Amino acid sequence: MGSESPSSELKALAAALNGVDPHLNQWDGVIEEANRHLVAPALYVYLQDRHLLGRIPEEIRDYLRFLHDLNEQRNRRLRQQAIETIRALNEDGIEPLLIKGSALLMILPEHRLGIRMISDLDLVVAKGEAERCVKRLAIIGYVPLADNPGPHAYGKFYRPFDAGSLDLHLRPPGPPSLFAETDPRRSVSLHVLEVRIKIPTPPEWVTHLIVHDMIQDRRLRTGEVDLRRLLDCREITSIGYEIDWDGVRNRLSSFRLALARDLFLLNLERFAGVKGHGGTAGLLARLLFNRQIALRESSAYKRLDSLALNILRGIWRLSNPAPARE
Repeated sequence: MGSESPSSELKALAAALNGVDPHLNQWDGVIEEANRHLVAPALYVYLQDRHLLGRIPEEIRDYLRFLHDLNEQRNRRLRQQAIETIRALNEDGIEPLLIKGSALLMILPEHRLGIRMISDLDLVVAKGEAERCVKRLAIIGYVPLADNPGPHAYGKFYRPFDAGSLDLHLRPPGPPSLFAETDPRRSVSLHVLEVRIKIPTPPEWVTHLIVHDMIQDRRLRTGEVDLRRLLDCREITSIGYEIDWDGVRNRLSSFRLALARDLFLLNLERFAGVKGHGGTAGLLARLLFNRQIALRESSAYKRLDSLALNILRGIWRLSNPAPARE
């Protein structure tokens, strides 16, 4: 494993996720990389889907099954928590929008419930419903967490006996201008597991994933790769949702967002094996894709990249001085 570069470990993991059996001496690196990306349970499911579990070392198979089964147990607890919480909100006429892993949690088939590692529940409610929502949460035992949830969220809440905390959002994470107006056409209502929820439409869901990954978590700038959101997009398609890729492009059309979009879609194709989204990435997006690989392969390139970013930030600050305080 010591001779493998970080880039080759990422590529080997991506290959395994797409049904290509890594060499025996790569499995330690693949598992390490899967744990870093929080996708070990997904790796187990995808290998199972392709009937490849019998071809991997027994200790690796047992370890992946152990992680998957633990995650499935936790997700069942999270789902029950979500059902109880949403039922309380429904009783007050509130139909929350579920985003990120929370949306998947409510629609995944039973046999795939362990595929996604989920840290907490993410619910979006209208600003005018937030206070009523908090009162309902208090009635069923939630207390606020002393944590800054960010400008897109109302607050974080928890109960000591739950599997995870709850993030109450006023809009999805990302640029405020992108979610400035609530458009009912960007979500669909579902009656599932005896509660009423909303989930994003498939193109809006992909928009959330791109913006959260590339803008909110700053991977467009840092050059890091996060396989978990790529696999979310893959899972949306695998359970039968059709994505209007032109709708995604129209939604993310400004220069920065289009660049984030194209880089994410390149990653989606190269690392997660999702093709058919149409369009061609521009030169800059392809350069940024190659930058991601170079940052993992070469510490010298990483230092040079950091120096270049610092120089560019310095030039920007000189060109855009902060206004003087009175």
